[in-house]
Amino acid sequence: MHYPLKTRQLSFPKAAPVSLSLVCMNVKLTKTQRILIESSEDIARIMRQILLRENRVSRQREHLWTIGLSEEYKMQYVELIAFGIPAKTKIQPMEIYRLALQKDCRYLYICHNRKTSDMAAQADDKALTDRMIQVGNIVGIQVFDHIIINPKTEDFLSYRDVGLMEELSRSTAWVPKFEQVKKIKKVAAEEAIRKRNTQIAKEMKKKKLDVELISQLTGLTLGEIGKL
Repeated sequence: MHYPLKTRQLSFPKAAPVSLSLVCMNVKLTKTQRILIESSEDIARIMRQILLRENRVSRQREHLWTIGLSEEYKMQYVELIAFGIPAKTKIQPMEIYRLALQKDCRYLYICHNRKTSDMAAQADDKALTDRMIQVGNIVGIQVFDHIIINPKTEDFLSYRDVGLMEELSRSTAWVPKFEQVKKIKKVAAEEAIRKRNTQIAKEMKKKKLDVELISQLTGLTLGEIGKL
């Protein structure tokens, strides 16, 4: 089924500009760059800029990125998940959600590029989105949209704009079985504990406690503590 391209503005709560440093392969957005996300069109524009910074050969290979947003719709990170179609087919849920959990994100965008001008939603892309929506329901992170971009045009496809996100949210095709749910919840809980211990270690380090003692109390390695 072919879905028409739309660029309708979405209604987001207003948020103050956010400073961030994002690294995606060899692409870096500096701390001086301020990004305000008000619509899926903003995400499409930013991701197209990132793609265009790559060389001509790399642009023709399919990339899959995730973009994490806070509860206030402030962008927290951009992460390249897969490079090339074979890699995309092997993606596991926690590859998508690990950094989102670490950053306490509330919303997640999925974005990928197409080599051709045909940006219609394909079965494998919809299946991936469907699966990640179900996992997001478990870990408390909403997959807000899946966006398809092309380096040759400013047009883009937003699943939300054409009603696909609503359609996929009703799907039961990828509802995880009990053991999968238990595993996902376990990983999410471990990430929460690690984040808490990292914060505790930071406070201890400020008080100039011995790093080996900090390591024993928090479970962090000496190298990890040294980077705090």
